Amino acid sequence: MRLLHDQVGVVTFSPYKQLFLQTYARGRTTYQALPSLPSMYGYPHRNWKDAGVKNAVPAVGLKLNDLIQRLQLCYQLTTAGKFEEAVEKFRSVLLSVPLVVVDNKQEIAEAQQLIAICREYIVGLSMELERKKLPKDTLEEQKRICEMAAYFTHANLQPVHMILVLRTALNLFFKLKNFKAAATFARRLLELGPKTEVAQQTRKILSACEKNPIDTHQLNYDMHNPFDICAASFRPIYRGKPVEKCPLSGACYSPEFRGQICRVTTVSCFAFFYPLFGHHLSGRGASQPW
Repeated sequence: MRLLHDQVGVVTFSPYKQLFLQTYARGRTTYQALPSLPSMYGYPHRNWKDAGVKNAVPAVGLKLNDLIQRLQLCYQLTTAGKFEEAVEKFRSVLLSVPLVVVDNKQEIAEAQQLIAICREYIVGLSMELERKKLPKDTLEEQKRICEMAAYFTHANLQPVHMILVLRTALNLFFKLKNFKAAATFARRLLELGPKTEVAQQTRKILSACEKNPIDTHQLNYDMHNPFDICAASFRPIYRGKPVEKCPLSGACYSPEFRGQICRVTTVSCFAFFYPLFGHHLSGRGASQPW
């Protein structure tokens, strides 16, 4: 717990309780001794070949490949539209990464990539869930809905999911009569090679947009200016603007949210400076949790 706090800013440990118990259970074995006696427990070492009394470290049953397999389930839930369940599963994978022991630079890179993937999906799906709750009565509300749909198209998603996101943004912008931006979404969608019927429908919308390539309404969205999505307000933080980052997930926040709990992890605080998590990924036998 001390290492998680010092290295990645974890301040709320209740979500980690089940993960700690699972790690403990995976780190021991049980075997039968004499008849009629209770089972005995053994605690294997992961560095058993050269472990001594003072430098032995416990075996860790959770492997990086296990998390990668769990990631596939998260993808399936996303494809099925079960966003709330998908967010919880992505978060579980993300919180598990610091408990994995990695042995080389390749595994370090894979662990970092796993965190980045989970972060992108948690922020994007959380924003999509929030967007669906918004009312659509006024023009300003409709504009906000379009903005959030547009921001989601800048997340780093799997192609099959990006197709769904782009279709949503395309339809919303077309209805709002922002034809220039809608045409951009249509072209991006066609580049991903969607199914035939989707491609045909997209080309029809693109043709209509190109006949009148203007945006009727001004939105808080500049597709040509790189930005991060604030995980709290779901608004863009454009390049050059002040930004706070969660030391565990890397999620971005506007400075006004400094000192709060990360919405992505629900366990870490970005009130203080912590070294970048990549510096803590440890090799065999190291004391850090990575």
